[in-house]
Amino acid sequence: MKVALFLRVSTSGQTTDNQEKELRELCERREFEIVEVYKETVSGTKKNEDRVEFSRMIKDMRLRKFKKVVVYSIDRLGRDMKELVKTLSLLDDYNISLFSHQQNLDTDDSMSKMFFYFVSIFSEFENNIRKDRQALGIERLRRENKKYGGNDFISDDIKNKVIDLRTKGLSLRKIQKQVNVSLGSVSNILRAVNG
Repeated sequence: MKVALFLRVSTSGQTTDNQEKELRELCERREFEIVEVYKETVSGTKKNEDRVEFSRMIKDMRLRKFKKVVVYSIDRLGRDMKELVKTLSLLDDYNISLFSHQQNLDTDDSMSKMFFYFVSIFSEFENNIRKDRQALGIERLRRENKKYGGNDFISDDIKNKVIDLRTKGLSLRKIQKQVNVSLGSVSNILRAVNG
């Protein structure tokens, strides 16, 4: 059977090498023929259409280059429940099955397909819990006037001053010099205000 490997890590400090090694061994044992390998370094919460390698895989899927997508774990395909369900439905529309090594699930089997949906629900739930914990931690650091990610938190007073100076017509660089924060921070403050 012709298969595609889909590998993903979230940050550039990580590598897909371990995923690929295990999946290649799995495919050899199962006598799957690997016809393409898609490797991404992108957050699993990104929308599918914003993911270059994912989009390339979908294009190749529509061209029927393979019959199965093999992933190390369901969360490698994505963490956003809505996007994951969309992907599973799209694969199903093209009669392409999905195999997840960690969960040992294959959508060729209807029970496994049902479990995929459950696993993806729990994956998103876990991701939301992680986001909530991170937000609480950041808020605690902000209250304690500590740094997060090496950056000082910007007070509401400074944010208001940035907005005030911009309404007076000052350029971003002049604002930056007056409030003594980075140009990127000035831009982010104004972007947040303008929606």
